[in-house]
Amino acid sequence: MEEKRDKALLSIANDPHRLIKTNPIINARFDITAVQLKVFLKIIASIDQSLDDIPEIKLSVKEITKFIGSGSKNIHTYLQEELSKLRKKDINYEDENIRLESNFINTIVYHKKEGYFTFEIPSKIKPFILQIKENFTVIDIRNIMHLDSVYSIRFYEFCKEYERFKGFEYELEELKRIFGIENKYKNYYDFKLKVLNQARNELIKNSELYFDYEEVKAGKKVIKLRFKIRKNKKQVLTDVDPQIQEILELVKEYVPESVVKAWFDKYSYEQIKKGVEYGLGKLNGGKVKDVAAYMQKMVSMPEFVDSEKVLKEQKATKAKQKKAEKEISQLSHENVEKLKEMVYQEKVAIFRSLTQEDLSIQEQLIVKLRGGYFKSTYKDNLSFSENLKDPMLEGMLVGVAQDLFPQAFLSIASREIEIKKMEDGF
Repeated sequence: MEEKRDKALLSIANDPHRLIKTNPIINARFDITAVQLKVFLKIIASIDQSLDDIPEIKLSVKEITKFIGSGSKNIHTYLQEELSKLRKKDINYEDENIRLESNFINTIVYHKKEGYFTFEIPSKIKPFILQIKENFTVIDIRNIMHLDSVYSIRFYEFCKEYERFKGFEYELEELKRIFGIENKYKNYYDFKLKVLNQARNELIKNSELYFDYEEVKAGKKVIKLRFKIRKNKKQVLTDVDPQIQEILELVKEYVPESVVKAWFDKYSYEQIKKGVEYGLGKLNGGKVKDVAAYMQKMVSMPEFVDSEKVLKEQKATKAKQKKAEKEISQLSHENVEKLKEMVYQEKVAIFRSLTQEDLSIQEQLIVKLRGGYFKSTYKDNLSFSENLKDPMLEGMLVGVAQDLFPQAFLSIASREIEIKKMEDGF
């Protein structure tokens, strides 16, 4: 049994898509960006985890860029900045036996002319990466390639760790501690919106697993979250180049993936696409008997590519894109009004959460309102919630709440400033 397990682990260790991650590292406390976590996972995935030690790790800029999916124009500078930040970040873990405090990476060397990085892993976290025989989770990194939030990546790891149990739960404060955001989302509404819901939505779109969750409350306060792990049957893992994927979709009924990839080793994308489009157009007559051979012949013919025409098409596409970007940037009054309404509804949600959680806040708002111009607006013969049925009065109280408790409304402050700039620009 042990020999069989060792063979399986050796197979995983040599798989470029899968890695073995110890559960202590999955559950460790750290606060890094999605890009930084992706690079760290890519580093682990590039290591032969069956070895006794980790040699110097080498990753090209191209390899990293493909994995993190960055659209940055100056990718070299961008990566250097992100990796420099990662080197300074801490990872913390504690159980009944040890307390670990370490950095993720000891040293990073960027070889400018050759276009690659070399990394050195700290000695104290090597035991959590090499020769792992128990308390581990196998992760397919293709599930995280298209995730934009670090919380989405971490929730995917949790789902994999507890997949066999079909669920898991965390105290709310403990979960925030693990994410290193104890002081970031003090309002549960913001945590729910920007951490839980964003992670869930991204996993549904991009991963083999996602989660549903249930809130456990003490009174009106959420104290614990119970997660149910769901399998995403529609998700197909792929690290295929987008251009190859595009051609595959066109010819998948006739030509296998291996043949399409071979085309890209010989011909340009433009030539392949032109040949495929022409060939598919000729299939409507039903006269082609061996479609695969016919498509092979079509993509091998460079005469389908009119370089001048392609250049014109590219210029036209860029012109359309610039025009579209210009139209988007020139927001109309109507768009600003919609944005204002959306921000206002968020303010109302924050206000309602604030007043529901602490009844003393209601009294502070009423006293403040009565001290101003609208002192006779609030009706004492009605409850606080009944008074809120008057939209004008609710709007006044929302404004008063924002003045009294500005910290609770920080999440929308930057957008209010942007709205003001847009209005000033008209």
